[in-house]
Amino acid sequence: MLIDFNDPQLENKLRAQEQVYNQIRMTGEEAPAKILSLMDTGIRIGDTASMLQFYIEVFPKNRSPFRANTQQSVSDTSRPKFAPGQTIYVKFYPLDTTQIAVDHAPIEALKANVVKCPSCGAVQTLADGQATCSYCGSPLTA
Repeated sequence: MLIDFNDPQLENKLRAQEQVYNQIRMTGEEAPAKILSLMDTGIRIGDTASMLQFYIEVFPKNRSPFRANTQQSVSDTSRPKFAPGQTIYVKFYPLDTTQIAVDHAPIEALKANVVKCPSCGAVQTLADGQATCSYCGSPLTA
C-alpha cells in the first residue's frame, strides 16, 4: 500500500506518531536493542521506503532488559542494516517503555560520515552517494 497523503486521516495519524517518536529521540534514554523479528507492514512511504514493524529486546544501562514493539520507515537502500539478530539503537522513557523510537542503526566505521537528520533527528552513517535520511527520506547534508 502506497501512502496517499491526500488521505487526511492517515496522514494525521502518521504525523502524530512521528511527533511522539521525535520527542522520545530528543529526550529519551538511549540503549542498544537486538532485533528479534521484523515485519514489513505493507505501507510504502513514497517510492523509496517501507514502514517496518520491529519486535526488539532493549538493553538499557543499569536496569533489566525488556522487550518492545515499534515501527519505523526505512529506505529500501538501508533495509539490509535492519535484520533479526542485528543491533540497533533506540530511545525510550524509563518510566514508560511502551513507546520506543528507533534512533539509529549501528555506526559501521569510525571514519564514516555520520550525520544527524535535521527532520527526524536520527543519527546515521552516510553511504557513498546517499543524499536522504535512511529513516524518513528527508534530504541530508554531510
